[in-house]
Amino acid sequence: MRPHPLVAACVAALMCAALTSCSREDDGRNAEPTAGAAVDPEPEETEETGTPSEESEEEPPFGTPVGWAGHPGQVEETEEPDEDEDDGEEVDDPEEHTAVTGGAGGETVTAKDADELAEHLRTDEPLTVEIEGDIDLDGRIRVGSDKTLLGVGEGAELTGGALVVEEAANVIIANVTMTVDETAVSIGEGAHHVWVDGSTFSGGDGDPLVSVTDDADHVTVSWNRFTDAEAAILIDGGDDEERERAPRVTVHHNFFDGTTARHPRALNAEHVHVFNNYFRDNPEYGVSSADGANVLVEGNYFERTPLSVATEKDDEPGNVATRDNLLVDSDQPELRGEVPDPPYAYELDDTVTIPDLVGSRAGAH
Repeated sequence: MRPHPLVAACVAALMCAALTSCSREDDGRNAEPTAGAAVDPEPEETEETGTPSEESEEEPPFGTPVGWAGHPGQVEETEEPDEDEDDGEEVDDPEEHTAVTGGAGGETVTAKDADELAEHLRTDEPLTVEIEGDIDLDGRIRVGSDKTLLGVGEGAELTGGALVVEEAANVIIANVTMTVDETAVSIGEGAHHVWVDGSTFSGGDGDPLVSVTDDADHVTVSWNRFTDAEAAILIDGGDDEERERAPRVTVHHNFFDGTTARHPRALNAEHVHVFNNYFRDNPEYGVSSADGANVLVEGNYFERTPLSVATEKDDEPGNVATRDNLLVDSDQPELRGEVPDPPYAYELDDTVTIPDLVGSRAGAH
């Protein structure tokens, strides 16, 4: 993937440090599905059970994403075929897509300013784009398919704009700090297999820092820190009659540090899996399910969050299942409906360890 041996060695070391893929051997990769029940805030009452499942046969070169972004699957095409190009051959629909690997297999390039960054991210070929230091985005920058955006060294700080993933697939954004006045990472309009990992987000001016909207699908948001913001993550599938598909999103090992709400808020989502996150001092609520969304909340640590999970939105509630959560000065929610287990393998860390584990590792480094 990288043309020069010295560069390859340096990048491998940096990636290991930046994403802590070496130190996170037990962060939910190549493990077994678990099952259990929601518990009261007594550590000794937390139990985890599980059933065996098959592990991935091959680990992608960037590391193994956990959750929906790492799950191969069929994704409906959102664009109608061009009638002028119809040659009479059958078109496979939906298409089968593999787990996210980002720019693996392509070159590694460096971006020092917003113009270079935008140019690299809109190219057609696979690329790993490394950035170090501060970059003023000066607006919204689109991220094309088969890209890895990676902060190196002590990471990278992006301000003054947003990263937009639309009509693109196979994207990784990792080890960046974004302080913004709008949504930092916007994923929508047919985007799929997107992984946002090991980054720090703040600001937003009331907008969600990460949004997964419309018919975006197969998204994982993991090991990030959200702070100094009113809204963290919005997952909104939009109108049932207009969308091509409903979002499937995994939110795991994130630190929601004093953020007000939406951790995430899910509306019209097919499946949202929220596990092993650390919620601390969230004044409104932790997780919200509305408009028929299906949300599984397990193994999370809620601390001084008045309502851990909310299921009501006027007359349009969502479905919620909870298990293995610890509630410290937080209320147990009223559950509603049934939510299936996810189809992928994952490891559920002991809920008691989440404040130390996630509190020390989540975010850009």
